[in-house]
Amino acid sequence: MAKLITVFGATGAQGGSVANALLEDQDFKVRAVTRNASSDKAKALQGKGAEIVQASLDDPSTLGPALQASHGVFVVTNYWEHMDQEREIKQGKDIADAAKAAGVLHVVFSGLENVEKIAGFPCPHFDAKGQIEEYMTSLELPVTFVRYSAYYENYTSALKPQKLENGTYILGVPMEGAAMDIVSAGDMGPAVRAIFQNRAEFLGRAVGFSGDKLTIQQTADILSKHLAPKVFKASDMTADAFGQLGFPGADDLGNMFKFYRLHNPDRSVELTRQLHPAAKTFDAWAAENKEALQNALD
Repeated sequence: MAKLITVFGATGAQGGSVANALLEDQDFKVRAVTRNASSDKAKALQGKGAEIVQASLDDPSTLGPALQASHGVFVVTNYWEHMDQEREIKQGKDIADAAKAAGVLHVVFSGLENVEKIAGFPCPHFDAKGQIEEYMTSLELPVTFVRYSAYYENYTSALKPQKLENGTYILGVPMEGAAMDIVSAGDMGPAVRAIFQNRAEFLGRAVGFSGDKLTIQQTADILSKHLAPKVFKASDMTADAFGQLGFPGADDLGNMFKFYRLHNPDRSVELTRQLHPAAKTFDAWAAENKEALQNALD
């Protein structure tokens, strides 16, 4: 019998990739959870055979029904939607409680480290997920934590290169010369599917997803290759200076980059490729997404 997996955030980058990968495997059935069942993305999943359920992490009364009869659940929370750490922690605890009550046999939670606990400085979008991980562990949930690296896709949005007066583009990622793990958010569905397929091996583990580990200058060189004649260079800004830039979340992101540099959190290109042999390198992703990168710059 096919195992039912409920996927939260099924119309987002992480959840959409997971839902689509599971739908390709006849051993799984997919219940896709969305706040808007009539959206184009929800309808596309329905067309591929997913059951669509309307529910919200902000409404605990909707969570039990969404999890009913589920073998597994993929959970992703979105700090950046409200930039409210306590709200995200509550969402995570509510879904953990609901999964426990529903008897779900395998929870895969998209978590991150508790930076404040490890490094002594706050990083709210990490710390919320770290506290949710701790809560899930305290409930003795049958859980696997997947920790995504920074996204390739950020280079078309939040971290898109900035053009200088001389025409060069600067990558404003303040890693101060250190290499950084990166991954495509939309490419990890098959890796999560492999974790659901190999439950016994991955219960109680944290898996750090990485498609590539590059310095920012190496990243810039790859962009220069694919987007020539445009030229890209790494910024020499420090993480502390980035944190002072003043836009909402700047201090949070600055501390994230500092955490990456000083603590080199456990992300594994090797394990990611074992789970998903076709996981894209940044070079391959940039070649495939030239148009999106170009459009972000123009």
